[in-house]
Amino acid sequence: MPNCLYCGKPAGLFRNKHALCNQQHIERLRAAEDGKRKIAAAAASSIAGTASFDELERTVCEIEQTSGIPSSERQSLLVKGWETAVDQFLEDGVLAAEEEHRLVEFAKRFSLAQDALDRNGAFTKTLEAAVLRDVLNGVIPQRVSVDETLPVNLQKGEQVVWVFRDAKYLEDKTRREYVGGSQGASVRIMKGLYYRVGAFKGHAVEHTERVHIDSGCVVVTSKHIYFAGPRKSLRIPYSKIVSFQPFSDGIGVTRDASTAKPQIFVTGDGWFAYNLITNLARL
Repeated sequence: MPNCLYCGKPAGLFRNKHALCNQQHIERLRAAEDGKRKIAAAAASSIAGTASFDELERTVCEIEQTSGIPSSERQSLLVKGWETAVDQFLEDGVLAAEEEHRLVEFAKRFSLAQDALDRNGAFTKTLEAAVLRDVLNGVIPQRVSVDETLPVNLQKGEQVVWVFRDAKYLEDKTRREYVGGSQGASVRIMKGLYYRVGAFKGHAVEHTERVHIDSGCVVVTSKHIYFAGPRKSLRIPYSKIVSFQPFSDGIGVTRDASTAKPQIFVTGDGWFAYNLITNLARL
């Protein structure tokens, strides 16, 4: 006779658990899930300033004890609360300095690693918002630390503001082809070769297509937009840009030249790239 999965006592013929034990197990699972939601919500509220971090720690300990949540899950639940707070702070599209301070202090207090905070992109969003706030306040941000040597030659006094890795560079190319037909008789010259007597009547048709030129990194600085790839490298001064074009996944710019065509940088985050570059160009 098999034993119960939960209490270890005989469960009866053709059974592996008692009905009561199974019901209690389900209730424990529900209590644990409810407790996890409470911890994440309490963390978000604490970051918003409704409770101190000391009070949050006591609340988390109480919930863990009453809900049967192992303390090993605390970090991931606090990260979830941190992500919720980020979403709440960014509902208006702006991250205030005090909001950023609360997020930073919370992460320090509970030793939350940057990789964990960015598992769903929340840390990157806060950094983007802080960079935009600096630019809008007329300050060149110095928040991005570049570990590796960038493949661009910066000018004296130029500061790196942001680096978009794994970006694509596109250009608009004009193709020309002739359409139409010829008329007249075909005269055989030799086997397999004919010559058509008559005039070719047709006209040129131009069409523009967007071509992927290269992939590399886009470096946004206080003075220029750089692109560096294995086949194409360029530098565009903000002073030479006459127009900007927003895309959902990037930004297009057109230089001050009579024959200039749009140059498109696919960065993956068009909203941030457009707002960052257009505001830097105004400084």
